[in-house]
Amino acid sequence: MRYSLGLPEAAGRRYWLVETASLPEHEVLRRFYEAVESPEFRWLYEGTIHDALKDAGPVLLDVTEVPAFLAERLEAWDGLATVVIDSPLSIGDMQAHLAGFVTARLEPEGEGLWRFHEPMALHLLLGEGLLGRAHRSAMLVSGSRWHWPICRCHDGWLFESAASGQAEAGSAPLPVTLTAETVARLSGLQQLTRLMPVLAEALDRHGLFGDDDSISALWRELERYWHGAAEQRWPVRKAAEALAEAHRDAASLREFRDRMQRLVSTG
Repeated sequence: MRYSLGLPEAAGRRYWLVETASLPEHEVLRRFYEAVESPEFRWLYEGTIHDALKDAGPVLLDVTEVPAFLAERLEAWDGLATVVIDSPLSIGDMQAHLAGFVTARLEPEGEGLWRFHEPMALHLLLGEGLLGRAHRSAMLVSGSRWHWPICRCHDGWLFESAASGQAEAGSAPLPVTLTAETVARLSGLQQLTRLMPVLAEALDRHGLFGDDDSISALWRELERYWHGAAEQRWPVRKAAEALAEAHRDAASLREFRDRMQRLVSTG
């Protein structure tokens, strides 16, 4: 299943790559040391050209033995850029692998820091396949599975997952090159998180759990709505409130989709 309500069962070591900059200084490691007897962690940017930023960058935690800590902090740190990775790799090898993707070539701007761990970006790059097949295979690592939170539903977090088969081995030139079209789709996607409560309400109300195709289709419609609202220069709050109202007033999922389309077609 591409989507699941709650994290799928762990396979291999379980790592959590989590943002730290939005929290009080040392908050992530302080909580981790309180919960784990022998904590294992690595800074994502360590040893890269962004090494000077490592203490304020994402940190990779080995949470294999502490699922309760992961569940608790996912709730407490709602909204952070984060991805859970199941892999046979050691934590050192996993950090070294991920560090190869912290820089990307963004057309037409040039090379820069790439926040690949943003859930909205992961949805497009790995879930929707915007990242080329070779780079996708290389990024995921053979035998690994990535999970990232999409929205908080009534009965828990909806996670999206992407996996690499055991026999799949990929290599691709680095840094990753993102085309101008991909960069355009990624632009402003962090603000799309403002629409995720509406997605969660729609999934709960219309019983779409377990239907990967329907969830993906609704997600694409939300993205089109978001870009349409941006083209009309709507404030973020207006776009989110208008969509929430359209969903509340719609008698069915089809009516909601129609209302959503009309909002950005009429302004």
